[in-house]
Amino acid sequence: MKGFAITSKGIEHITALELKELIRCKNVVKEETVIKFSFKDLIDLCSVCYKAQSMFRAGLLLTEFTVEKTLKKSVNNIKTELEKIDLSNWIKTSFIVKCKRAGKHDFHSVDIAGKVANLIIKKHKNLKTEFDNPDLIFYLYIYNNKGYFGIDFSGFELAKRQYKIFNHPESLKGVTGYSLVKESGFTKDKILIDPFMGSGVIPIEATLYATKFPVQYYNKDKLFFTKFDFFKAFEKEFFKGHDSKIIKEKTNIFGYDFQLRYLKASQKNAKLAGIEKNLNLSKVSVDWLSTKFEKNSVDCIVTDPPRMSKHKNIPRLRNMYSEFLHQASIILKKDGVIVLLVKDKELLVEIAKKHKFKIAKSYLFNQGKEIFNMLKFTK
Repeated sequence: MKGFAITSKGIEHITALELKELIRCKNVVKEETVIKFSFKDLIDLCSVCYKAQSMFRAGLLLTEFTVEKTLKKSVNNIKTELEKIDLSNWIKTSFIVKCKRAGKHDFHSVDIAGKVANLIIKKHKNLKTEFDNPDLIFYLYIYNNKGYFGIDFSGFELAKRQYKIFNHPESLKGVTGYSLVKESGFTKDKILIDPFMGSGVIPIEATLYATKFPVQYYNKDKLFFTKFDFFKAFEKEFFKGHDSKIIKEKTNIFGYDFQLRYLKASQKNAKLAGIEKNLNLSKVSVDWLSTKFEKNSVDCIVTDPPRMSKHKNIPRLRNMYSEFLHQASIILKKDGVIVLLVKDKELLVEIAKKHKFKIAKSYLFNQGKEIFNMLKFTK
């Protein structure tokens, strides 16, 4: 069987790695914003939806097709593929086709979703579309000239975090925070710090990962795969199996912010995430980092430092960056890493060189419609 996972442009390698960790899948193929993979059992897809931190959707991949600029040609292409698929094992009485589209086309998502729904009804006469409570969700994902059609196992956007209630003006998405943590090579026994935690996304995502706390722990009843007949026989065993692996010990994850309001916001978000007792959050300014840790003791520094803007004092920002990297040079292990999310990288790269840090890796990735730089520094 083949599965699909939709992720952000630029972090496909992170999603591929996560899938291998979660279900040991094979034949992993990375395409722009999409990961395709082979798996043995449908319950594996349920595990992905329950625990994955790096993706927006996941499900059973039924077919792929070429997307043209026009609606008519695109529909003809998917029609040819749909005729080859046997849906009898999945279809009951009602369904819906949801579509997400990116690229330049002469049609909207709702247009092609409606056409595909009509094709399915023509093939399966007793079916009807149901928007509020369907038996099945078909998911159509279009990215430029590629189309992916499958069965949605999540039923909602997995990237949304129920804990993100108290925000920061430059708040990260959970997917972004997790990806930065994974890029650092963090594992549960390492020391990780975020000195500019804002609303706490990076330390929270790191703690969810380190403690094996399922991201959708509080959304069990919303996950669409719980409606499937095959799952009902496994339901109690499935959730009990995953939840029994949650690690309750405190981690070596530290989140700091120099403003009390953001410390409180992070503490509240961590509580909503269910891991407030597993991490360490404090009000600490960046110039005090070397008083909190022994020299050469920290494995990973992962953070989203204050961003440059028209409204910020650039000399003050320069001084903050310089102090941060000075402190990092003291507390970071010789083989430790710094992973940063930045909009404009030139100033940070310049200052990092002065503190004898070198770029180990750099790439662009998307957070929504915004494009960011991931910078990975080593000593």
